[in-house]
Amino acid sequence: MEKRNKNIGKNIGLYIIIIISCMGIGFLIGKTGIADKWKEIPFPIFMVRLVVIYLFFFLSALIHIVIHETGHMIAALLRGWKFLSFMIMGVVLSRREGRLHLSRFSMPGAGGQCLMLPPENGDTTWGIAFYNAGGVLANLLLTICSFIPLLTCYNSLSWATASFLICNAIVGFFLILMNGVPHNLAGIPNDGMNILKLHKDVFSSQIFLHTMQVMGYLMQNNEKQINNMPYQCDGKDIDPTNALHVMALSTDLSLAMSRMDFEKARVILKRIEPDKEQIIPIYRNEILLEKIFLTLIVPYKKADIEYLLEKPLLKYLKQQSAFRPSALRVQYALARLYELNSAKAEKIYQQFQKVCRTYYLQGEVNSEKKLVEYVQQLSLA
Repeated sequence: MEKRNKNIGKNIGLYIIIIISCMGIGFLIGKTGIADKWKEIPFPIFMVRLVVIYLFFFLSALIHIVIHETGHMIAALLRGWKFLSFMIMGVVLSRREGRLHLSRFSMPGAGGQCLMLPPENGDTTWGIAFYNAGGVLANLLLTICSFIPLLTCYNSLSWATASFLICNAIVGFFLILMNGVPHNLAGIPNDGMNILKLHKDVFSSQIFLHTMQVMGYLMQNNEKQINNMPYQCDGKDIDPTNALHVMALSTDLSLAMSRMDFEKARVILKRIEPDKEQIIPIYRNEILLEKIFLTLIVPYKKADIEYLLEKPLLKYLKQQSAFRPSALRVQYALARLYELNSAKAEKIYQQFQKVCRTYYLQGEVNSEKKLVEYVQQLSLA
């Protein structure tokens, strides 16, 4: 019962979003009188318009996602941050060696993402909050611009224009609530939750800036800066239910792996082990993949690997292997060191090389290549 009440408490933000969204949609339909006007439309025309409106909803969602991420970008630029990448529906526009580059990436629960590099001396809590709020503010501005003609001159608008504006207003209203009301989506905090947590927790603010800097240096392939980055979690109390704290542990683990400091990586994994079930799935899966790799590169028992290869993890590994070098590196190690299947390993290696050529974090690509070479040396010994 206690666990059920806790889950209800966690989802209360989503309940509020759904209720308010329905109220807003009802108000808009009542205000414009669209329901009464559509009663007079012949059925075939009604069906055609229904399909068009469906397309308008899709287009409105795409526009609002772009506007949302642009809002983050503008807010960051105003604070002196530098552009890193702009991701929409899995397509990433990033800057590589002074040139813009297109690649693929996917993040569960995220239709878009804008990454910016903070100044070397960091930013204030207010500046970080402004960066997180930028997307919601941009959605709010576009939604207001859609509402104004609907509420002032609806009768003079064509049905297509009115329908598009209604779709745009509804989608915007929903996204404002979805991103502005603090809650976690698939365990990942939204913009509102980020603002709330970063305001209350100085360590979370440090994590946010540190992680953005690491991403920036990986994108710029700045190995010197990456090697100089400190581990965030040493000597810190970590809350396994706080996604930002777990992100810090995951970043520390990634840094240790990129430096091929396997002993440090094992220390981090040992620290995580008692609380792994409380960690959100995306980070738990990433941590388990590194545990598999670190187990494979030392003398091990087959049962140690079999215990880790659960179906949900294998499904996650397969999904991520479509576009992520780190996932392919683990697949390669499994084929080469566990299955002892050199033909399969070679096929995975060719895919690894292909993905590395287009992946947007070239600093990560270089570290992943070193780890794959390490596996090759082990298998040939």
